[in-house]
Amino acid sequence: MDKRSRLKEIKISGYKSLGTDTQPISLKMDTLNIIIGANGAGKSNFISFFQMLANMMTGALQIYVGKNGTSESLLQFGSKRTKMISASLVFENKIFTDTYEFSLVKAVNDTLIFAEEIISDGKNTFELSSGQKESFLLTDQATHASERAVKAILSGCKTFQFHDTSAEAHIRNAANIDNNRSLMSDGGNVAAYLYMLKKNHVQYYNRIVDHVRYVMPSFYDFFLEPQMLNPQWIKLQWVEKGNSEYVFGPEHFSDGTLRFIALATLFLQPPKLLPQVIFVDEPELGLHPQAVDVLASMVKKATESTQVIMATQSPRLLDSFDYKDIIVAEKDRETGCTMLDRLDEDEVKVWLEDYSLSQIWDKNIIGGQP
Repeated sequence: MDKRSRLKEIKISGYKSLGTDTQPISLKMDTLNIIIGANGAGKSNFISFFQMLANMMTGALQIYVGKNGTSESLLQFGSKRTKMISASLVFENKIFTDTYEFSLVKAVNDTLIFAEEIISDGKNTFELSSGQKESFLLTDQATHASERAVKAILSGCKTFQFHDTSAEAHIRNAANIDNNRSLMSDGGNVAAYLYMLKKNHVQYYNRIVDHVRYVMPSFYDFFLEPQMLNPQWIKLQWVEKGNSEYVFGPEHFSDGTLRFIALATLFLQPPKLLPQVIFVDEPELGLHPQAVDVLASMVKKATESTQVIMATQSPRLLDSFDYKDIIVAEKDRETGCTMLDRLDEDEVKVWLEDYSLSQIWDKNIIGGQP
């Protein structure tokens, strides 16, 4: 683990299927955390919590609430059943530990406001404010170093989902060439970001190109140039092997290839540009089985420099990792709440003598099945 902080432990209560009696879940800080589970078990709800957190760190909590069905959809079973969403996140590096806690309650117009925000550095606890629509961390009133540190840490936690590859998706359309500070959560600026990497980090750009060539043999290289009539915009154009005269557009990429390009750009970018914590929801969607294997290798490479938390339903992807990386999401039959638990090491080791990890998952030995 380097000097950058990692997420050590998290407890989420009252958010979607994550009920009020959930237990804290410990996370591996120097490698990968893989969440598996049946459809509807709550994997995506867990990942979407961090989408909400990302919106909080850009002053867009109210936009997130409105776009996701108002407070009634975010509070578990609605406000009659659940009065608040609360969370505690513990971040740690070699030097210090910081804890960020907050609670959100329903307000007028079915929105959410902060009931409390608290930061602890292990020695001191700071109660920030209450009643505000957006996080107090975004104001200019921070008086403690821990407040600035936690804001920086939370801003470095990024959630990615590259599922939307429709004709109208950002990733298939032109992007502002200056929008290249970081990769967008939906990959919408991947052309601008690759253009920046080609200009400033050619070694990493070439590595991305090599990986795309492997999963799409006809691909030779990206053709990344500002548009002639509108030089502030750039599209994800490319040329094929043996034919550099004809330039293809992003509409000529398959959905799976386009998602793989976004994933390769995310995981193979320079280590210093990687987010502190990466959350990814079902990255295997639409990928060829061999591309899933390449994805696994890219994720492993990224975990040398950052922490990755990933939800998946792919047995092939699961077999690329260690059972110690696995967190199982299941719905409690009595409460309907999502429960997150790590595997029992002694039980799993016995089964792995004869079966693969995906096989014992398929047999429902480790849970995570309907």
